[in-house]
Amino acid sequence: MSGRQMSILIGLVVLLAIVSNSLYVVNERERAVLLKFGEVVSTDIQPGLHFKIPVVNDVRRFEARLITLDSSPQRYLTAEKKALIVDSFVKWRVADAGKYYTATGGDEFSAN
Repeated sequence: MSGRQMSILIGLVVLLAIVSNSLYVVNERERAVLLKFGEVVSTDIQPGLHFKIPVVNDVRRFEARLITLDSSPQRYLTAEKKALIVDSFVKWRVADAGKYYTATGGDEFSAN
């Protein structure tokens, strides 16, 4: 393999790497937020194939389906000193991905 062919091959590999890092897919079951250097640029990106600048932009995806948080039962004492066991759960759906990202700081576990 000559030097010219090798440089063309390396150029194609680099080009393929850049293109593959520039495209992203948002699934129908997801909401996405586009960030530019950590700042929200675009919210509620529609499902489909999208383009981003590889080093500058980042995409954060969040589940759009119904999410359930089921806490473990907790024991509480009433004013009459009787034990009361409370079991609770919460169901929610992300309606606005931008507000959700801002409120949770991008950490899904802090929402739980």
